[in-house]
Amino acid sequence: MSEEKTSQIKFIDREMRKIEVDIGGFNVMFPLNPIPDQVYEEMANAVDMDGTSEDPLRDLYESTLMKPTVSSLSAYGIFPINSAKKIVRLTLTDETIEETIHELEGEELALQGRPFSETIDERIELYQRTLVDDAKIDRFRLGAVEMFGDRTYRNILKDPRVTLNICWHRDDARTALSYQLNCVAEIVPPGDPFFRYMRLMRRLFSSRLLDLRETKDYVCAYKFWICETTDKSLSEKAGFMPDQ
Repeated sequence: MSEEKTSQIKFIDREMRKIEVDIGGFNVMFPLNPIPDQVYEEMANAVDMDGTSEDPLRDLYESTLMKPTVSSLSAYGIFPINSAKKIVRLTLTDETIEETIHELEGEELALQGRPFSETIDERIELYQRTLVDDAKIDRFRLGAVEMFGDRTYRNILKDPRVTLNICWHRDDARTALSYQLNCVAEIVPPGDPFFRYMRLMRRLFSSRLLDLRETKDYVCAYKFWICETTDKSLSEKAGFMPDQ
């Protein structure tokens, strides 16, 4: 891409839970907050961790949990908001990724050349094993890869403030569960261990190669650092009784 970045993360202070960002030459401080517990637990158990699902891969494909709408600010056009669907995943800490990325890539590479249907159990097992240790998961961010480098990417280059709207249903709940996550997006270039991790997590359950146009690879990865969270779930008011 030919655009120059006009936004940059200056520093992240986990202890003070602050993140400072240069947006167009102005330093702006944002709070840093963890993934909401309900969202975290749902994502951590999204791929049949207990073995009760008859078709865990279909459950993953049909679930909207990890397919949020990502809204970014645009300096062009009459309407200033651009929205796009992205596939997000929980991320390991940077230290853990650096220690394990070669091993993870080796295991994923060993699955290539065989029919996808024959490797589903191994893919699920690899996903489970990667995220089984809560202590190795970064609770302050989600991750994604950018496929084409279109509007979302160009907008984040200018202004990294984005909103993720996550919405899903649970079989045991008669409510539509939803959270708004206001985030600062950090762009991670190809070759970085985090980019390689997110590329692997994206490809792990892809049964076919995606058309990535002339790039032949993903443009970048995103670290969605969570600043604010709002519960947007649709639930009945306490004491409300429907008409009989």
